[in-house]
Amino acid sequence: MAWWSGPIFPRYRFIKQKLLHSDGAGMMGAGLIREEIRGIRPCKHGGGVEGVRLDFSISLNPLGPPPSIAASLRRFASDPAGLIHYPDSDSSNPCNVIAQSRGVLKEEVLVGNGASELLFMIPLISIEKGDVALIPSPSYGEYGRTVIMMGGQVCYHQLSRANNFRMDIESFKREIEVINPKIVFLCNPNNPTGEYLGREDVLEIVESCKQTGSFLVIDEAYADLSLKRWYSDDLIRYGNVIIVRSLTKSFACAGIRIGYLIADKGVISALKSVKIPWNVNALAQKLVVSLIDGIEYLNRSVRLIEREKAYLFGELKRLSLTPFESDANYILVDLHGRSAASINEKLLEEGIYIRDCASFGLPEFARIGIRRHEDNVELVNALKKILEVF
Repeated sequence: MAWWSGPIFPRYRFIKQKLLHSDGAGMMGAGLIREEIRGIRPCKHGGGVEGVRLDFSISLNPLGPPPSIAASLRRFASDPAGLIHYPDSDSSNPCNVIAQSRGVLKEEVLVGNGASELLFMIPLISIEKGDVALIPSPSYGEYGRTVIMMGGQVCYHQLSRANNFRMDIESFKREIEVINPKIVFLCNPNNPTGEYLGREDVLEIVESCKQTGSFLVIDEAYADLSLKRWYSDDLIRYGNVIIVRSLTKSFACAGIRIGYLIADKGVISALKSVKIPWNVNALAQKLVVSLIDGIEYLNRSVRLIEREKAYLFGELKRLSLTPFESDANYILVDLHGRSAASINEKLLEEGIYIRDCASFGLPEFARIGIRRHEDNVELVNALKKILEVF
């Protein structure tokens, strides 16, 4: 007889029976999973497809990682202390370097394991059951997940195809005033549409959020790679603005997750209270220091992106597709009744992959990341062959 099934352990026998014989519902039937979690499904993202040579579904810097990354990797590998010891849980040195570079206080900076981790944390400190988050749509799919986990609700501000998915600022401001959301998420440049709102437009949204007492979370993951990038860091002086950035995309190091946010000191303090310890590994912390001032590298990258974006835009139009004007390092494309999934099936035969926008609610649209010229030419030639028979 097992030790837990005897007469002196009736409670343990009951637990075993409850877990193993719960009308086929398993642990969920036992009520161990929170109701808010049960309906949540992982978001679909670009990348990670087997057999892909040229991945246009991810939108990283087409120049690839800068030389400073290789040098940092060599230095890190030559010093075993970086592997033996725990990393600094507060990422103090990266925070200092970012603060000096951005002209803010170190207490106004938080470094994370990619921008997505930081975006995940924000609703943890703000959303209570029944609170509402307002999100433009289509946009990055991860914003609403933590809101729902915390018992909040998500309201989507629909961007119109008739208006080329451009943001109507007045309409968005009215919705903020009517809904009175706890958080407003703004992806700038927006993913997947590529629209990058200028300072005056963003300031209008900031003022609306200030009036309703809402957080405004500005996700600038792609801003470094835009020709129109502008300095937004001073917006945190409003107190309710949180700005999130991704070094992963700017410097093409997706395998090493690095992101940071800047915000009011009180917001940073609250975020630190929910942050898991040692969330940024020692190597990533070293890379922050070597990357943060790579402005010349970013300028060269933007010049390449603008040149290749113009080439792709023209070629896609010649294929009778409809590309949308973009301020980012990717282009949203209307495939005119063809599903992106079916086109990807054919492209995969050539080892090429584009971003199917079905997860954005746009199954007949694709997002194409800008790559080097020879890669872009290969994509165009592959699309020509496919569209001849589609």
